[in-house]
Amino acid sequence: MNLRKKTIISAVLAAVLVFSVTALLVFRESKKVSSETVLKILSDKADLEVKNILYREVGDDDLKWEIRAERASYMKKENQALFDKVELKLHLGNGRTYMMTGDKGQLNTATRDMKISGNVGIVSDSGERFETDYLQYSYAEKRLHTGAAVVMQTPRMQIRGVGMSLSLANKDMALLSKVRARIGRGK
Repeated sequence: MNLRKKTIISAVLAAVLVFSVTALLVFRESKKVSSETVLKILSDKADLEVKNILYREVGDDDLKWEIRAERASYMKKENQALFDKVELKLHLGNGRTYMMTGDKGQLNTATRDMKISGNVGIVSDSGERFETDYLQYSYAEKRLHTGAAVVMQTPRMQIRGVGMSLSLANKDMALLSKVRARIGRGK
């Protein structure tokens, strides 16, 4: 009987030991979560900061837009979203599109106004190209504008100036000063 008690106690202790080691390993592995499954807050100043973002604004029949960026920071109290390496695609109600790119972007989430700065490029679906240092978008006016130097290129011409206003509502564009144009021959 004494031998049988020792065998039972040994078996119970072995089972408890195996259970404890298994529980420890399971607990340890559950603490390891891949970085892809966790949304990291990377800044003390931002409420939310994410990488490789795609934001689509829908609901307005005349204008839809999508923003892609390598990194975005959102500050709720300031109604601001900041973007690094930003691409903004505007889809107009008439079927036209404009693709804007820049190093930095800033969106006012209350007014939906946006500013893109640093190596700003604009390409329209009809092949027009614009380059400038910064570009502002007024949502209420449906207008793109800048006070910086602008270069516009089409297959037939190149126009340079300082300051630009492009109304998406009226489809009017104006270069504001120091305008110079070079017109080539058509094909």
